[in-house]
Amino acid sequence: MRLTPFVLVTGNADKLAEARRIVGAELEAVELDLPEIQSLDLEEVLRAKGAEAWRRLQRPLVVEDTAMELAALGGFPGPLVKWMLGAVGPEGLAQCALSLADARATVRCQVLYIDGETAVLGEGVDTGELVLPPRGDAGFGWDPVFVAEGSARTWGERGQGEKDRGGHRGKAWRQLMSELRSQELL
Repeated sequence: MRLTPFVLVTGNADKLAEARRIVGAELEAVELDLPEIQSLDLEEVLRAKGAEAWRRLQRPLVVEDTAMELAALGGFPGPLVKWMLGAVGPEGLAQCALSLADARATVRCQVLYIDGETAVLGEGVDTGELVLPPRGDAGFGWDPVFVAEGSARTWGERGQGEKDRGGHRGKAWRQLMSELRSQELL
C-alpha cells in the first residue's frame, strides 16, 4: 500500500479503519483534542477543526465530521449528534424520531483536506429512516438503527464492504480523493 501525502486527524479507531478501507492506502493518523464549535452548520464545524489542526500540525491533513439530521426535529441534531449519541445512544436517537412520528433522517459526512494553501471538501449524504429495535452488529454509532433509502437492512446488518461502497463516509472520501487527484494534490 502507498502512503497518502496527508495525515488523518482522528482519535476514532472505527473512522480510521473505515477510511483506510475506502481510500485503499495506508493513512497515518494523529489524535488531537480539537475544540469543536457549537454550530448546526457541519461545514463551519469542520473548517474550524481543520484550521486548528493545521495551526498545530503545519502539514497536509484531513479532518472529518458527520451529522444526522432528523426530519422530525427540523434537521436537529445535525453535527451535534455526537453529544446526543453520547447521552441517549443509537436507540434513544431512533426513539426520539419515532416518538415524533417521523423516522426520516439524513446522514452526512464531510472530509476536508488542508495543506496551508488549499482546502478541498468532499461530502457524502444518505437519506433513510431510523428503526427500532437496533439490528446488526457491524459498523458503529448509529449504524444499527439507520436504514438507507432503497434498502431493507440497517448499515449494522449490511457490513463493512457494503457500507464502504454505498455509505455517506465512502461517498465523501471518494469525492475528496477524486478532487485531490484532479487538482494534482495526490
